[in-house]
Amino acid sequence: MTTRPTPSTATVPPESPEQALLREFDHDARSPLSAMAAATELLGATDDPALQEEARGVIGRQVRKLNELFAAFRARLAALAHRGGEPPA
Repeated sequence: MTTRPTPSTATVPPESPEQALLREFDHDARSPLSAMAAATELLGATDDPALQEEARGVIGRQVRKLNELFAAFRARLAALAHRGGEPPA
């Protein structure tokens, strides 16, 4: 009888630099996107000007974070390409 490896005993191949970059980007982008989604929902759910202003501030800060994240992502892609690595498709 052959036993199948369980997820805890299966060998996981090492992550390529490109895979690591994409995984990190995915993880780092989720927080600002979630915050913007919540703030956008709050904008539509309240008539309170103070809460609306706070939500707009959250959206503005998160947009800046995403812009910084994309700039860092592009720089890391360029560094990978410069070292001879293929950028992710």
